[in-house]
Amino acid sequence: MNHVQCLLEKEDKIQVSWIPEKYAKLGKVLKLGNNDGWVVTEKWEKENSKTVNILSQLYKQQRKVSDI
Repeated sequence: MNHVQCLLEKEDKIQVSWIPEKYAKLGKVLKLGNNDGWVVTEKWEKENSKTVNILSQLYKQQRKVSDI
């Protein structure tokens, strides 16, 4: 399965997230966890799920060692 990096907007909030390709449609309204109403406003690169998972783990490690 492929994931697409997208810009999501909701009211006055924005979020960048990797979402499954089948949901990455401009203007689509998504529910993330318990929060609904996120709108896909931009799409960027596409990667396979394995690569996205590795990137996620690298990001978590970076946050842990940088004390952010």
